[in-house]
Amino acid sequence: MFIQKLYLCIKMARSIEFDETDIVSRAQDVFWKKGYQATSMQDLVRATGLNPGSIYNTFGSKHNLFLLCLKNYLQPVQDFNPEKSGNKNSLIILKSYIQGVVEAGGLTENACLSAKASLEMGAADADICGVLKSSANKAFQNYEQLIIRAQHDHLVRQDLDASALAQLISATISGLGQNFILFKDKKRIEKIVDNLFIMITS
Repeated sequence: MFIQKLYLCIKMARSIEFDETDIVSRAQDVFWKKGYQATSMQDLVRATGLNPGSIYNTFGSKHNLFLLCLKNYLQPVQDFNPEKSGNKNSLIILKSYIQGVVEAGGLTENACLSAKASLEMGAADADICGVLKSSANKAFQNYEQLIIRAQHDHLVRQDLDASALAQLISATISGLGQNFILFKDKKRIEKIVDNLFIMITS
């Protein structure tokens, strides 16, 4: 009974002291800017205002905290539902979704967190690879459903296979993150996206 009461007291104190969602958001900004390997525990301490013990007690490890940050970063992709995107022009919905993915991917100095994670450690880390694959699969499903709707509305070429088009878009968008990391050129990215739509609608 004493142990249970002590645990509850510690848990209540933690909830009063800090908001875990806010901590994840602050840590995400650091990982996004510096990458996983270059982010030190001291960087996370400065960004979150927590001491190392609190970070380890709450999240278990730097790796676990990074996974939470990566999932949080990719959550909009998981949350998007093409079936609930309204009755607007299906091609506009597809364009808006792709543009949203591109912009959320970080056309800023920090570039794309998922692209950074993939380049830095995705293939060598099963947990990170799993998060990235899950997000990529969901994005592919979203692209495919939107393409099928646009083809039904005669707004996207009907002679092209919807699944193959979705794969092409997925590969292109994934490549944009790496492209921006290398060249830091927004206009270059915009031209690639524009040409992609010219190809699938002409």
